Formats: sequence, C-alpha cells, structure tokens
Amino acid sequence: MGEKTVGFGIVGCGVVADYHIGGVQGTDGARLVAVSDVVEERAREVAEKHGVQWYTDYKEMLQSSEVDVVCITTPSGIRIPIATDAAAAGKHVIIEKPIDITLEKADLIIKAADDAGVKLMCIFQLRYGDAVRQVREAVQSGKLGKVVLGDAYIKWYRPQEYYDSAGWRGTWAMEGGGALMTQGIHTVDLLHWIMGPVKRVYARMGSLVHDVEVEDTVVATLEYESGALGVVEATTASLPGMPAKLEFSGSKGTIAVEADQITVWDIEGEESMAVGEASSDVAKAASDSKTFGAEGHKAQITEMVRIIHEGGEPAVNGPEGRKSVELILAIYESARTGKPVELPL
Repeated sequence: MGEKTVGFGIVGCGVVADYHIGGVQGTDGARLVAVSDVVEERAREVAEKHGVQWYTDYKEMLQSSEVDVVCITTPSGIRIPIATDAAAAGKHVIIEKPIDITLEKADLIIKAADDAGVKLMCIFQLRYGDAVRQVREAVQSGKLGKVVLGDAYIKWYRPQEYYDSAGWRGTWAMEGGGALMTQGIHTVDLLHWIMGPVKRVYARMGSLVHDVEVEDTVVATLEYESGALGVVEATTASLPGMPAKLEFSGSKGTIAVEADQITVWDIEGEESMAVGEASSDVAKAASDSKTFGAEGHKAQITEMVRIIHEGGEPAVNGPEGRKSVELILAIYESARTGKPVELPL
C-alpha cells in the first residue's frame, strides 16, 4: 500500500475475538499487535497462537504506540470504560454489536469518540453482503411500489448449555437482553437500515424454554414512519433453528432474503426468482453460534484501514450502531409495560 500498517489490539479474548482477529489478518495494511483479557491464561493463549503481545489490563495495552485501533469484544455490559478510555488515548474504536445495552452509555461512547477526534465503528457485518445491499436498493428506489410490510423472523435455537457456558450469558446486566439483543440484533439492524425509522412498537416477550433472566422469545408489531407496518419475531427456543429471514412487500412486488441469500424476488415487470433454502455459514448460525466466518468483519476492518489513511466516516458509525439498540429497547419497554411505545425514546 505504501502506507503505514495499521496496528490492531483486541480487548476480550472470547469467541467473538476470533472473527476480529481473522478480519485483521485478512486485511491488507492491517496487523494484529496485541490482545488483552482479564483472564491471564486466555490472553496468553491467544497471544501465543498469533505471536503478539498480551495484557491482562487493557489500559496498559492502550499505552502502546503500535496500537492504532482497539477492537472491543467483551460482554456487552462492560464495554463503556474500555471504549471511552481507548478514545481518550487517541485510538480508533471498533466495537462488536451492540454498541452498548443502554442509550445513555451508547451516547457517552459516541461523544467520547467525537471529543477525541477518533473513528468509531460498530460491527454489523451483514450490511456488507451483496444480497442485502441489492434488497435495500430495490426497496428504497421504489421497485416494490408502495411498501406495506417490512418483517423480520429470527427463529433460532440455542441449548441451555449455551447460556450455562458463561456466567454473563442470559443476564440483563451483561447482555442487555436475549433473543433480540444478542441474536436478533443483526436482523433488526438490517430491517431498520432497509425500511427506515420506526414510529411505534407494541410487543410481548417471555422466557418460555430456557432458565435465563432475559427473553428467549419475543414478538413485536411495528409502525414505520413511512406508514408501512411490520412484525419482528425472535427466539432462541425453536429447534433446530432456521435462517433469519427478512420479507418486504409492496404494491408492485415482494422480496425475501434468508441469511445472506435472496430467496424470493417477485417484482412487477421483472423476471421472478425463487431459490431453495439458504445454506451458507451465515444461515447455519441459526443453530450454532460459532459458524459465522470472518469475511464480514474483514470488510469492516478493511473500511477502517482505508478511512484512517484517506479520511471519511465508517458506514456503521456510532449513531448508526445506536439505532437498532434504541428499537430493541423500545420493544422491551412495550413488552414490560403492555403498552405501545413511541420512538424516538
């Protein structure tokens, strides 16, 4: 590239860190230089595997001049001090979804990055797939005519062992929610990105199968600012788990996308298309949380490297990452109160 290699540090060496590390290692001009985790054994193991420096205190890692970007892959409920400290240290920040589990903390993270003049990116890697970009262009360009419905279905399965594997899983304090905030948020983000702002929600939720604090099943009706209506269904209690699905219906056609594959394209004046069941690694995430590849993370990390060298703003910056959190929190509030909830919160 003829430009300085961008150094990356990872905070949190759990499962999600592997996707960020894979993305860094697959990106030209990016280099993994350090990892940090409060569990020394875990930090050392990941560092030795990749031949980098390790820390148990992320603040020590922030002092390294080799670290230009910090990827935060800790449990959702403990990210804010890491993000604000990283920004204050002059490091660009990539934060795994959700940006945080409260709007107050999300806003503090956004402000910290703005005040420090660093870039803030939230991971929503599914936005970078060719299929969903094609669907978004079709919906927003008016190919479907007057859009009347925008729906999301996340009927996934996680065994009780998944929640029991770590003490923070399935808790409001550390995950901020269950089937919707942790698993369904990717699909909710795509729904909002394609359909636009939501004006009102009405929801019901419960923990119907799993022994957890948070919901494992939730259903919400949506009223978009455009006047269209929609449904969000999310669960981790539906054996064996089906690929997440988005459906968009209008006066001139219908489009459906499952995982990262268009399965229905039926638009007035165009040749119809329908394919079989989605079978990619993204689709397999419906029943196995470890099947996601690193390609989506690579796309976002590549974008961050380019922005550092050339300027610009991440496509999924802090305010963009905040939108799905706000919608999910509105759904939770409606489910708790039994009343419709207006947005913005």
